[in-house]
Amino acid sequence: MTPFFSLRPAAAAPTGALAAAQQLHFANRLDEAERAYRVLLQREPHDAVARHGLAALLASQQRYQEALPLFRQAILALPGQAQLHVDLAQALRGVGLNVEAATHFDRAAALNPQDMQLQLLARLQHATLFDEQGDDDRALAAFEDTVKHHPDAADAWAGLGMVQQHVLGAAAAEVSFRRALQIDPDRPDVIEQYGRVLQDLRQYEDAALVFERLMKRWPGHPMAAGRLLHCKMLTADWTALDLLKTRVESALSAGQLASEPFGLQGYCESPQLLMQGAQLNASTYYPDRSAALPLAKIGRGDKLRVGYVSGEFRNQATSVLLTDVLETHDRDRFDIIAFDNGWDDRSVLRQRIEAALPIVPIRKMDNLAAARLVREHRIDVLVNLNGYFGLSRTPLFAYRPAAVQVNYLGFPGTIGAPYIDYIVADDTVIPEELQHCYVEKVVTLPDSYQPNDRRRQVAPGVTRAEAGLPGGAFVFCCMNNVYKIMPAMFELWMRLLQQVPGSVLLLLSDVPEAQLNLRHEAQARGVNPERLLFGMPWANERHLARLRLCDLFLDTWPYNAHTTGSDALMAGLPVLTCMGRSFPSRVGASLLRAVGLPELVTTAFEAYEGLALKLATQPGLLSEIRARLAGQLATAPLYDTPRYTRHLEAAYTQMVQRARAGLPPAAFKVEAIG
Repeated sequence: MTPFFSLRPAAAAPTGALAAAQQLHFANRLDEAERAYRVLLQREPHDAVARHGLAALLASQQRYQEALPLFRQAILALPGQAQLHVDLAQALRGVGLNVEAATHFDRAAALNPQDMQLQLLARLQHATLFDEQGDDDRALAAFEDTVKHHPDAADAWAGLGMVQQHVLGAAAAEVSFRRALQIDPDRPDVIEQYGRVLQDLRQYEDAALVFERLMKRWPGHPMAAGRLLHCKMLTADWTALDLLKTRVESALSAGQLASEPFGLQGYCESPQLLMQGAQLNASTYYPDRSAALPLAKIGRGDKLRVGYVSGEFRNQATSVLLTDVLETHDRDRFDIIAFDNGWDDRSVLRQRIEAALPIVPIRKMDNLAAARLVREHRIDVLVNLNGYFGLSRTPLFAYRPAAVQVNYLGFPGTIGAPYIDYIVADDTVIPEELQHCYVEKVVTLPDSYQPNDRRRQVAPGVTRAEAGLPGGAFVFCCMNNVYKIMPAMFELWMRLLQQVPGSVLLLLSDVPEAQLNLRHEAQARGVNPERLLFGMPWANERHLARLRLCDLFLDTWPYNAHTTGSDALMAGLPVLTCMGRSFPSRVGASLLRAVGLPELVTTAFEAYEGLALKLATQPGLLSEIRARLAGQLATAPLYDTPRYTRHLEAAYTQMVQRARAGLPPAAFKVEAIG
């Protein structure tokens, strides 16, 4: 529902000072109009129409907290005016008080039962409320009822599509979004959602066409250029890539929201711009809502209570890294709880997590209810394991349910929100001179910020033939997602293939368009496209075995290998990385330093290329590095989960100690154990 705050007079036609204030308001001379309303209300403090006008003006500027008391006062004087109830309901939605908003939409509909628009608004609000509360069945039924009563309402079909997307899947949602656009083809918000559904269906080329239309028709639409760019990168379609990249980064520099933060990390190497993008995203979509709850108080018990919030407590990269830590936490000093925004996939990882700690489901709760539930569990430190990645519940953190709130692991960068106190890092991914690029205070762990799971196994008996690899060739590989491959790095890889006779490059992709585009790019650079091999996604044990069959992992830039880098090193495969200035571009260096191979960290493409060529053409040098890696794995800090967990617990303890002492969050370093 698009917010609309009416200036329709709630009583007789206005005259004098009120009419003058409204004329300024209609002319969009908002500063002058606000002054005129306030002068009038100083003289006539009980003028309900002036209160309504000022409230509507404030609400149109998203100054909802200022607008709410004015709307309420106006309604007390004019309880029978339906539009006043609608406007108050819209403002209540703006601050997240959606249950109360529903009562006012209902009141407006009851006051004017012949007004189909008011009936639509009431139905939409209830359907949306069920959706926000996670009541999937009632939300789906309510939106289906809404389209039945209002078959020509684009909002109804778009709302149905939103629910279908996460209940029934993208295919069902695609039909509803298409119907919404047939009714109203000039709805940029619906066009954007339609493109995202096509992207979820892995129809990347069609999605790119939708985003391109959106960008050309509404050049200033938030996210349009960024979504187009990320969608093209998912298929390695690099046409006009530099122009799009410049467009996105210039818009961010000008304070315009041009890309969602996760996609931005794939190509933006500036930590300052990444912070600006995150701040714009947080302030636009996840504003501070802490006023809705009493101030959180830090606990004083002997045990610290830590809550992890994630949508990925299942067989997913975050849990692949974190599960061993969850199992290793010291239960004598910490109570650990998982707040699950996802589902039980019945995987071995999920079973291990369930055995390690209590899991509290929050997927079917709205953000305020979930925040209250966290508060009921008396959590001292609430950890955001998603940020802007995956099944995130960052809006929950906006209610400030815990006294200490932490950004950790899932999103390699700042969330950009004032209600997140700390980010867990190390002195490689966030060196001291770059801490100003993060809104959170930086907590520096020894070794690497990234945890790992000691219990993972490498499947035995996997052969090169089974993995589709040539027996005697030198195998370069990069098992990162295709969207991380930038043209400059790919060109460097092609030069390596040209200089290492018979070598091949193994990439990870099951997307035909991406494979076709990458092979085309290889041929354009003078490389036989058959020298590019594509591996399919495999179960983790077999994937580790496949990595072990390769010779050298070539990292991407500016978004390095993260879980995939740890996978490679655990399998005994050396990783060559290039370190930049952003968090994502420094993870490879963090991992290599924590595993004892700092010589594989470069800081320029020329050095990266030279070292890759040296390793590929001097078998003795590479064999020595592989042997050293194999010998160090058992004792490397990167895979020492007990040591890592003690460091993480020390970080949580120091955060809580500061809070108990009444001190604000501050950057600090955790001292290494032993």
